[in-house]
Amino acid sequence: MTAPLRFGIVQGRLTQSPPGELQWFPGDKWPDEFGLAADLGIDYIELIAEVQHNPGNPVWSGGGIDRIKELAQKNGLSLHALCNDYPVEHAFVNGRDVIEQTLRLIERGKMLGVEKFVLPLFDASEMTAENSAEFEAGLKEIADAAHDASMITCLETVLTGAELIDLLDRLGHPGIKAVYDTGNRVAFGHDLAGDIRLLGNRIAHVHIKDKNANNQNVLLGTGLVNFADVFKAIHDIGYDGPYTFETQRGTDPLRTARYNMDFTTFFFEEGRGG
Repeated sequence: MTAPLRFGIVQGRLTQSPPGELQWFPGDKWPDEFGLAADLGIDYIELIAEVQHNPGNPVWSGGGIDRIKELAQKNGLSLHALCNDYPVEHAFVNGRDVIEQTLRLIERGKMLGVEKFVLPLFDASEMTAENSAEFEAGLKEIADAAHDASMITCLETVLTGAELIDLLDRLGHPGIKAVYDTGNRVAFGHDLAGDIRLLGNRIAHVHIKDKNANNQNVLLGTGLVNFADVFKAIHDIGYDGPYTFETQRGTDPLRTARYNMDFTTFFFEEGRGG
């Protein structure tokens, strides 16, 4: 029996952001998104810690943690995932800064009872097949801490499916899995469906987005991602987890979110043969 279709959305995507800001913490409006998500039928908000430390982000304070838990319970949302964007602008392999910040964030995730800890390794911390060995010790330390906090560490990288399998095999840590991000994968010219089938149950978290040939995040269905192929492959591997929208907001974030849910539901059903 197929698991019920569940959706999450990255924090800030239900609020219109300033021009040019895509990954953006919604300031004082952050509590509003819990009610908006519940009204839409979204199961969770994927919380973010920003590329630069923001002491105003509620994840960093005891009162903020309590408020997040209260809002999630009040609105019937789960606390499924926490994403650390800090490594995007701070080098993972340059000293202990990123590792120490990540360990502190894992402690915050433990207080929240989060299930998945998402770690993007892009830009300042971009992992490649050539430099991946430099990340191994730090990733094992982080994964150990996350495991002790009852969280799965989900790596988001530019590696191909084969390169990612090689990394996961070398790490040999049962608490480290992969994020599969449809937009990022297509932007790097990867074989989306082939990589999904290759990775199989190593995929623990899925980000849904679309990108165009200029690497811009665009409305679902207007970019390069073949969602029919993606969802057929997802069903072939038996993935039964939720889908997190890390999508463009459009002119109206709520209308766009409803469209994204309908769009994804359609291809989810198509992928399993109706």
